[in-house]
Order: sequence, then structure tokens, then C-alpha cells
Amino acid sequence: MIDWLDAHSAAVSALATLFLVALTGYYAWFTRGLVRETRNSLLASARSTLQSRMDRVQEIMIRHPGLFALLDEPECTGAEQDARFHIANMFLAILEEAHTQYTMDRTMAEDDWRAWVATADVILCRNYISRFWQRVQNTYEPSFQRFVNTRLQDASLRSP
Repeated sequence: MIDWLDAHSAAVSALATLFLVALTGYYAWFTRGLVRETRNSLLASARSTLQSRMDRVQEIMIRHPGLFALLDEPECTGAEQDARFHIANMFLAILEEAHTQYTMDRTMAEDDWRAWVATADVILCRNYISRFWQRVQNTYEPSFQRFVNTRLQDASLRSP
């Protein structure tokens, strides 16, 4: 048997190498599938968490129906630290996370992002939110600041 292996050592080495290459290829293919499944699971979790945070803001607004109207109060300065302050902070934090998922992490689909932009356009143009933003914008990430400022500027151009 040893003589046979000596005589055929090149063939045995080639077969062993071919087997190891095939085994490595299988593990790479299998691992890629696991990574894809893990990524999809993480993306779904991130989307779900973001949506549940927004749902919480909506629940508060439903529970306190006058709160949404207070966001348009003309005399507000954006410095009042009442319920609007908390809603504004919550909304801006959620919107910043959505912005991060879309622009930096590239984990949000284009259609999902368009829905977030439409939501932002409805909320950002409220008197309290826009005035509050002027006070706190420097506490946010620069690309998010540019996004919000652009949306506010576009809203002011669309206003009659």
C-alpha cells in the first residue's frame, strides 16, 4: 500500500486538494447564505424597531388629540418645554435614525425612505417643530441637519 501511495502521490495530492477546494467552496456558499439570512433578519428588526418608535409617537398624539394642534400654535417660540418638547425630540430622533438607515447604513429601501420623507414633510413644517429645530439642529449629525434644513426650505417655498 505504501509503494502504491509513493507511486501515485501526485494523483493522491491532487485528489485531496480538489476535495479540500470543493469542501471550502461548500462552506463559503453555506456561510454566504447564513450571512444573507442574518442581514435580512437584522434589517427587518431595524425596520420594526423604527416603526414601533413612530407608532409610540402616534399613540401619544391619539391619546392627546390637542397636542398636534399645539404644534401649529403661532405664538410658540420652540423653547417651551411642555409636551411638544418631548414629541419634537422623539420625532427628530426617530427621523434621524431613519435617515441614518437610508443614507449611511444603506439598510432602508427607496420606497420606505420616500414614506419617511413624506412623514417628515408633514411634521417638520409645524411651527413648534421648525422653531425647535432652529434651536437644536447643531446637536444632530451634519448630513441630517442638511436634510432637515432642505426639507424646511422646500416647505417654505411651497407655502402660499
